[in-house]
Amino acid sequence: MRGQLRIGAVLLVAFMFIGSHPAAAQEDPHWLSGSDQLVFYQEQGLTANQTLSLNGTSNQALQEASWALVNITLFDQYEVITSGDYLSSVIPSGEQRWSWTLVIDVEGIDCTCVLEVHPSPDPDQQPALLHTYLGESGHRPLLMPPSENTYLLTQDVMDIGFDALTPLGTVNGSVITAHVCEAPNDVCLVEATPFNLDARMEKEGFHVMFNATALDLPDGFWKFELEMEDLMLRPSNPVSFLLHLDRQAPVVSLSNSIASAETSDQPSSMSNSVVEDTEVLFTAVVSDGYAGESEVLTWSKVSPSGVQTAFDNTSYVSDASVFFVPTEAGEWTVSLLVRDSAGHLIRTTTSFLVVNADPVAVITLDGLTVSDGDQLTMPTGTGWSLNASQSMDTTQDQKMLLFKWYLGEELIQNGGSVLDPTTLTTTGEQTLRLVVTDDDGAQSELTFTMLIPAQSVDAPEGSLGGNLFTFVFVGLVSVALYLLVKMGAGPPQESLPKWQSKKE
Repeated sequence: MRGQLRIGAVLLVAFMFIGSHPAAAQEDPHWLSGSDQLVFYQEQGLTANQTLSLNGTSNQALQEASWALVNITLFDQYEVITSGDYLSSVIPSGEQRWSWTLVIDVEGIDCTCVLEVHPSPDPDQQPALLHTYLGESGHRPLLMPPSENTYLLTQDVMDIGFDALTPLGTVNGSVITAHVCEAPNDVCLVEATPFNLDARMEKEGFHVMFNATALDLPDGFWKFELEMEDLMLRPSNPVSFLLHLDRQAPVVSLSNSIASAETSDQPSSMSNSVVEDTEVLFTAVVSDGYAGESEVLTWSKVSPSGVQTAFDNTSYVSDASVFFVPTEAGEWTVSLLVRDSAGHLIRTTTSFLVVNADPVAVITLDGLTVSDGDQLTMPTGTGWSLNASQSMDTTQDQKMLLFKWYLGEELIQNGGSVLDPTTLTTTGEQTLRLVVTDDDGAQSELTFTMLIPAQSVDAPEGSLGGNLFTFVFVGLVSVALYLLVKMGAGPPQESLPKWQSKKE
C-alpha cells in the first residue's frame, strides 16, 4: 500500500512539472544536451537518491522516444543500468511543441551517470543528454569536451571555455592539469609533457587563455589533454583538443628552367632569356616550418602585352609545378600566390625575357632549294614555280609570315609564298629578292640572279600574228614534232632550270 502511494505521489509531481518549471532552469544553456530537438528543464549535474524526475519540451511528437540510463563512473565505462521504450507522458503544448515527463526509479543506484533520451529511432539523430549523480557514492568530476576539435591561433589572445561538473556542485578550488605533444594528425609524435596553463575558474567550468606572443611553443599542431581534480582530490575524465599555432607566413622559393628567384613581393630581376616557343617549367618549394602544414597555390602569368591569365589544367605537373610555352616576345611575369591554412598570404613573382626567333627565308624552284647569291637560268615557258612556303619560323609566327618579292628594287608581289610567273615581264638577267617578315618585324632576305629567256615571258595578246619570228618558230616546232611522231620517236625531254651557285 505504501509503495502504491509513493508511485502515485511521484506521478503527481511529474505532471506538475508539465505546467511549470524553475525560472533558473529556463536560462540554463543545457550544455552538452546533444540534441536540439529535445530540451531538459533540469540542470546538468542533478543529484537524486530514489527517484529521478525529469521534464522538458520537444519539437517532435515523441511517439517513438526511448531512453537509457548509462553508468560512466569509470573513465572508460559505458554500462546501461536501465532503459525504456517510452516516456512517462507527452502532452501537446503549442504549435510543433510537446511537453514531456520521465520518472525513473533509481533507488539503490550509486553512480556518475548520463541519461540518454532518443527522440526517434533514427540512428543519425543525436540523443539528448543529462549528466546526473545518483546515490551516495561513485561520484567523480565531469569535464566536457570543448565546442571544437581544433582551434587556430595566429595572433592576439584566444580564450577557450570548458564546462565542468563536480559532485560538490562547484568547481571552486579545483585544479586543472595539462599535457601537450606535437600531433599533426591528432596523434602524438612524442610522449606528451606537462604544460602550465593560464586557467580561470568560473561558476560552471573554467577558461583557458593562449597568448600567441607569449606562448612558448613553435608553430604547429599541438594536442592538449586536460584533467580537473576537485577539492576531494577526485580526478575527472580527460578531454583533449588540437591547437593549430601558425604565427608566420610560409616561406616560398620559386624557380624555373631559366632562372630562380627567392621569396619576394617584388619581381625578380631578369638575368636570362629564352627563345619564343620554348617550353619553360616553373617549380615552387613552400614551407610553413611544421609537420601537417597545408597551403593553396594559385599560379598566373602576365604577357608582354599586359594580359593576365591563369594556367589551365593541362599546364599543371603538380600543385607546385607548372609549365607553358610563351608565344609572344617580350617580358613575361609568372606569379604564385600562396595561402596557408592560417590565412597568411604571400605572393612571389619571377620575370624573364622571351626573345623573338628570326624567320629564315627558303625558296625552292621545282623542288630544288635556291641559295642566296645563286644564278638561275629559267626554263622556257611558265610551268616553273618559285615557292617560299618552306620558309621557317616558330610555330606561332609561321602562319603570320609576310612575303615580299622584289625584281631589282621594284616590288612585284606583296604577299603570297609562291611567286606568280606572270609578274616577270622583263627578259634577260634580273636580280630577284625575297623579304620574309614575321609579326615582330624581324626579317630574312634571299637574293639571287635569274636569266629569263624571251620565251619565258608571255607576249602581249595579239602579238603572235604580228611577230614574224614567233610565227616561223612555231611552224618549225610543229614540223619537227610531226616528223618525230612519224618516225616513232619519243617526245622531247622536258626543259629544266639551270643555275650556277655563287662562288665562295
